[in-house]
Amino acid sequence: MAKVKALIEKKYKIVVCLFFVAYLFIGISIFKHYGISWDEHISRMNGVITVKYVVERDQTLFTYRDRYYGTVFETLLVAIERVLDLTKSPRAVFFMRHLVTFLLFYTGVFFFYLLSKYRFGSWKIGLLGSLFLIMSPRIFAHSFYNSKDIPCLVMFIISIYTLIRYLDKKSLYRAGSHALACALLVDIRIVGIVVPFLTIIFLIADLSIIRLERTEYKKIGASFLTYMFLLIFFTILFWPLLWKGPFYHFISAIRLMSRYGHPYPVLYLGDYIMGKDLPWHYIPLWIMISTPLLYIFSFFIGCSISVRPLLSNLRDSYLSKRNDFIFILWFFLPILAIIGIRSVLYDEWRQMFFVYPALLMLSLVGLKSLFEFIKMRFRSPKYPIMNAALILIITFSLVKTAQFMIKYHPYQNVYFNILAGKDMNEAKSKFDLDYWGLSYRKALEYILENDASEVIKVNVANWSGKANADILPPDDRGRLLYVENLQEAKYFLSNYRWHKEEYPFKEEYYSVRIGGAKIMVVYKMN
Repeated sequence: MAKVKALIEKKYKIVVCLFFVAYLFIGISIFKHYGISWDEHISRMNGVITVKYVVERDQTLFTYRDRYYGTVFETLLVAIERVLDLTKSPRAVFFMRHLVTFLLFYTGVFFFYLLSKYRFGSWKIGLLGSLFLIMSPRIFAHSFYNSKDIPCLVMFIISIYTLIRYLDKKSLYRAGSHALACALLVDIRIVGIVVPFLTIIFLIADLSIIRLERTEYKKIGASFLTYMFLLIFFTILFWPLLWKGPFYHFISAIRLMSRYGHPYPVLYLGDYIMGKDLPWHYIPLWIMISTPLLYIFSFFIGCSISVRPLLSNLRDSYLSKRNDFIFILWFFLPILAIIGIRSVLYDEWRQMFFVYPALLMLSLVGLKSLFEFIKMRFRSPKYPIMNAALILIITFSLVKTAQFMIKYHPYQNVYFNILAGKDMNEAKSKFDLDYWGLSYRKALEYILENDASEVIKVNVANWSGKANADILPPDDRGRLLYVENLQEAKYFLSNYRWHKEEYPFKEEYYSVRIGGAKIMVVYKMN
């Protein structure tokens, strides 16, 4: 057994490689299974308009309603679409978008492995952190179709990793790589300015606490100036809106996006509340109820372990726990800022997905502390029993999460833990489920497969029902006729958005159920 462990340690890179090859195989095998989310057409249009400005100098970009969305990833997707000549095939376009979005998240998982391995000095904990990120049901589903919030999450991981590497060695190369990562992050979501802010805070803290030679201060000053220059340069370069009046448009983006939101009602704790009127606990509660309990429990332990030293010796605790302080601010600072300025929120907590890797990092801190506590507190023969018990709990949690993800694929996006209610029907009465309407795809496919009519008239409850037609084969898409008048429709489809109650229609033709709760229903009309 000892020889096997030694061999694994020696050849650990093979184990890591096999892990990521397996994950890549899974992603490539299932990326075509997901429907089209509510925002995907809008997100694509952001990229189309930006590419038209870059290539054709079309000025529509400067009057476009959503011009202040960062478009660097959307521009990449549209560029790939043009290069591969997919524009005439909506089905091919959205399959490509889902694949590339997954590949970006895949890259983020790899950088999360590097970040975890760097923090803990262990490839095993690095892989466990990567597994936690993958085995997060809602994040997993969004990693295929959410081209706004997932890229933001990924670039936060990369920019925090480059930040920590830069703080450990303030070289010009690391300053440049960190500047590039930060610029791409800001060009995806303006909230990314949090990382340059953290960079300045922790650089000042380093210079104040760690004693250095005078020559070192000069080198650090040069690296920081390099970072700031390249940050500004890359931010403007990859955000075409900033090519004209960069300062004006950047400040306008900050002002607008801090208050940006749609006037949609949100189902929260059983009541429909407008996004601008949601209580302060909306984001914290959503994180609590939609994250596996193991991660939540160990997160609180990790926070306690990381914060407690601050109360005794600030200087020593900073030197030993600086990276954990970064994770704490990464998680709490954006949430407190959102609460403080009362930003408009909606659609669960997807706009805050970027804080989730910080939660997982602190969760790993908590689990590692538990293992260390058991090692210190118990002696043989109790120690191996307690250690095995903790491993068993972690394994049990991961298996239960995997069971949900496999059983209800591709609807991992409606995952809740027990804190949301005793079952999915109770959760449905209090919170939005498939608010983006990805289940419309399955409903449309079922109708087309089981109804041989040349033309099928359908009425849908909201936009997603029409959007999902674009992922169907052309012949099937051509058989669908969307009608606004319910009396003309042969079928009525709904994902229950803004309508948590059941409908008064009698003949239920088809439904998608998660844990007994309907997230999609099709009625055959008289």
